[in-house]
Amino acid sequence: MKKLLLFFVPVLCCAVAEAQSDRFAYAITDQQAGGSNWHFLRRIDLSGATVTPVLYEGLNTQRPVYQAESGKAVLTADAPFQSGVAAMALDPRTNRLFYTPMQIDQLRYLDLNTWKTYYVSQTSLAGNRTATSDAGAMVTRMTIGNDGYVYALTNDARHLIRFSTGGLPVIEDLGSLVDDPANNGQSIHLSCTSFGGDIIADDKGNLYLMTSAQYLFRIQIRSKVATYLGTVKGLPVGFSVNGMAVTDRNQILVTSAVQPGYFLVDPTNWTAVAWPVKETSWNGSDLANGNVLSSQTSASVEKAVALPKTHSTKGSIAVFPNPILDQQFQLRLRDLTPGGYQLEVTDMMGRQVLRQAVQISTESTTLPVLLPRGQTQGLYLIKLSGLENRQVYQQKFLIQ
Repeated sequence: MKKLLLFFVPVLCCAVAEAQSDRFAYAITDQQAGGSNWHFLRRIDLSGATVTPVLYEGLNTQRPVYQAESGKAVLTADAPFQSGVAAMALDPRTNRLFYTPMQIDQLRYLDLNTWKTYYVSQTSLAGNRTATSDAGAMVTRMTIGNDGYVYALTNDARHLIRFSTGGLPVIEDLGSLVDDPANNGQSIHLSCTSFGGDIIADDKGNLYLMTSAQYLFRIQIRSKVATYLGTVKGLPVGFSVNGMAVTDRNQILVTSAVQPGYFLVDPTNWTAVAWPVKETSWNGSDLANGNVLSSQTSASVEKAVALPKTHSTKGSIAVFPNPILDQQFQLRLRDLTPGGYQLEVTDMMGRQVLRQAVQISTESTTLPVLLPRGQTQGLYLIKLSGLENRQVYQQKFLIQ
């Protein structure tokens, strides 16, 4: 049986590689421009630079869903996009759009031929590790690989997951990623720099992770070694990367759950340029299509790039305590330029929790921060942006 599997691997590679001409990408958005309710599916025309109206509304509990194991239709109170979606992948051979809800440990897929939704009920995706209190165990990155499998990655990179796409999906946990010794301490497991974002695949058995903080890693699937490549040039300061898709011209379209606007990244130098669309530019929590990155036109893909854009070269901020146990904590500031700043707190879905102006009179001080009541357990992002000096600082913290 192992020999047969090895024999068929090249066939799968060819099947996916021929799909490189896909000129569309699917996007998870809100129904309203600038919103952060990730329950609505749209499609982006990469050639015409247009975005469709909503194709699929994922909060409809009256629509029947189907058990992947039996094919039987069932009604459920658990909507298809319940709790929001931040990880999906398109298999061009079966025309299935695979995804998992943020806080539900279950693989699901939408059959784009019939627009029926299927739940894989008998096997969890991440081994029942996903919970609202464990942001590191959430699956927020997913893509189709060059070998015909879909790959998914938890935030903490402790679980690289692979599953088949034809028939009933077979799910396999490949284990934890390992840091390349050449990373010099820039770990794939760090919550402050390496959580979130999205992954794409190339035609040589690699995955490329662009984290929400704009950090780049190359992941060798076979060895599970993650190599730090640097950060992206040209993205706005504070732009949270949340979706990636390879275009038909071998560029990388990126979108943000926090900010509107699309960017195209050139993988030969990892430089981004704005990509204007003809209509509304939607915030997006994820992107997916059937393309993989071609190494033939990406000879410089291993080059390291600019310093992180989400951190100033001077000064720092720190949340204390971290994790926090209630809605109040201290924000410790060190070596910041005095002046006016904007303080913003968002959850990992990009939803704003707190926004207020603050005035800093000394380079080093401590600010008390009081969050609104009722915040759920999980990972949050606090960002401090200078109004005059354009310095930006950010830090992740956990509510227990």
